[in-house]
Amino acid sequence: QPVNGLVSESFNLKNKHFGVDIVTKENELIKSTLDGVIIYNGFSTQDGYVIHIQHSNNLVSIYKHLSSNLKPLGSRVKSGEPIGTVGSTGELSKGPHLHFEVWYNGFAINPQELIAF
Repeated sequence: QPVNGLVSESFNLKNKHFGVDIVTKENELIKSTLDGVIIYNGFSTQDGYVIHIQHSNNLVSIYKHLSSNLKPLGSRVKSGEPIGTVGSTGELSKGPHLHFEVWYNGFAINPQELIAF
């Protein structure tokens, strides 16, 4: 799993919540769930600091509201390798947590069906 913590909000397609929110300590290390390549590393007013990782098998993992990004765009990362730190950046954040998404072939899938949090 990307970070240790408690799931405060689950995946919900109807509400357009395409991932899980994991509440944990500020600046806790966030780890890549699988081997992959960083295909996006940026900032948005809504989501704060964000990282997207392309994995094999058409899987993409997305990490939002980071306090810092530790890896530059194009970096190869291993499963379990730190990629950023937990924060509360972006207008949609209400305290330190990680918003974590998994996409397969362009569709959001429930991370809780793949990972035990």
